[in-house]
Amino acid sequence: MVKPHPLFFRSLALLSLALAYPFPALAHGPVMAGVAGPGVTLIYAYFTQDAGMWKKHGLDVRVVLFESGSTLAQVARTGEVKFAINSGPGTIAARTQGADAVIIAAVVNTLPYSLVAAKGITKWADLKGKKIGISRIGSGTDTAIRLVCKKFGLDPIKDIIILQGGTQPSRLQALSVGALDATLVSPPLDLTAKKQGFSVLVNVAELGIPYPQLVIETSDRFNRENPQTVKNFLKGFIEGVHYVATHKGETKKIITKYLKTSDPEILEATYQSFLQVTDYSANPNLEGIRNAIDEVAQRVPAAHGKKPEEFVDLRFLKELQREDFFKQFEN
Repeated sequence: MVKPHPLFFRSLALLSLALAYPFPALAHGPVMAGVAGPGVTLIYAYFTQDAGMWKKHGLDVRVVLFESGSTLAQVARTGEVKFAINSGPGTIAARTQGADAVIIAAVVNTLPYSLVAAKGITKWADLKGKKIGISRIGSGTDTAIRLVCKKFGLDPIKDIIILQGGTQPSRLQALSVGALDATLVSPPLDLTAKKQGFSVLVNVAELGIPYPQLVIETSDRFNRENPQTVKNFLKGFIEGVHYVATHKGETKKIITKYLKTSDPEILEATYQSFLQVTDYSANPNLEGIRNAIDEVAQRVPAAHGKKPEEFVDLRFLKELQREDFFKQFEN
């Protein structure tokens, strides 16, 4: 499993200072792209990096792994990470509270999780009063469990106990020792959990709930001062996403490298999950952003009444569309 990059720890040490004195945009040198993980969708960024897609467009991008979306969101505010590949609620909460953060693309517009539960819990009613693990309050898993509970008639405030449990492997371990009764995981850990005898209550991706699960966040300032860098970053990332869809063997090698698994069944299930949840248009789903706004508003009241369009900057995608960039993938 991928471990957090040393920059993660250095960034935390610099965080309080950097919030007061933001880093200027780099004119030269590596561009840092933060990824919230570990999780299966982080492979998009690592594959794009390893396959040289960003280099093809003249960028030296370094992918940096953070343990949770909320931590990445904090460090992104320092300016040291120029692109944050994260779930949308972090951007929405930050922008609502005055931070310079904006969504420029989204490649997963639904929830790619499965809810796995301890042995003996086989239906939603069994979850009442039980402890459900998420990564951190305010993270994508936090929003996801609240949306899914509502869909199945549970009140996420009154009917369950939501606990912060760190990374997906950590939460699965907590489930195995009885510290949690259920948790959300993404492939391949849902299959791992099933093999260990845990119940998979629902494949959330099959519900098709619109939600900005994997977005690319920048800042208005960076977009204004470095428009070509932003555009080239999107070109590389989008090419990487499309390459995954058409190169199963190569993608499985990347999955093996970063998720540390060579189990054929897990590799195939993980690859199929890519195909199930990816939005190849890279356009943010405004209904999904509305869902995220409604959820964020429960803890950030200022989000009430905000419109999805206030959180996105689509000019770069529109430029790529006008330039027929996406036509190369129409085969």
